[in-house]
Amino acid sequence: MSTERLVRKAQDGDKEAFLALVQEQELPLYRAAKAVLRREADVEDAVQEAVLRAFYKIGDLRQPKYFKTWLTRILLNCCYDVLRTQRGIVSLDLLPDLGEEQDRDTALDVRETLAALGENDRLILTLFYLNDMAVKDIAGLLQISQGAVKQRLVTGRRHFKEQYEARERRAAEP
Repeated sequence: MSTERLVRKAQDGDKEAFLALVQEQELPLYRAAKAVLRREADVEDAVQEAVLRAFYKIGDLRQPKYFKTWLTRILLNCCYDVLRTQRGIVSLDLLPDLGEEQDRDTALDVRETLAALGENDRLILTLFYLNDMAVKDIAGLLQISQGAVKQRLVTGRRHFKEQYEARERRAAEP
């Protein structure tokens, strides 16, 4: 069933249709939240709050074809709410665990490099590459121009490359 049809059914009160929509977006939501928040518990809280808000506000969505963008915007607002409540709090989760041996698996290297980037770079790269969002949709979601999205992608790619190469140099040192 198409997303638009599921949205219309959810707007008419069909809870199963809403559940199907959310399950379809589970991984993209997680990735987007993880791009903004670092702690797993915060990511889970933000996703859960976003789904709850979306459930109660689904009737306000005017264009069902933009469900993914609408839901991601709600999620980002929830993430920023979490960050606002945590200002000034430093989590021990952000400190490196010196007891763990680094796994040299490429996928892990990519994830760790992505996690080391600044929030703006991490978010834009996650939305574009991992969540397969179009530049136009990202621009609408972040309320910036398409040119700004493209520029942030260029900057994010450059920062990613620099971080990745620095990690590789450190790993190669005796």
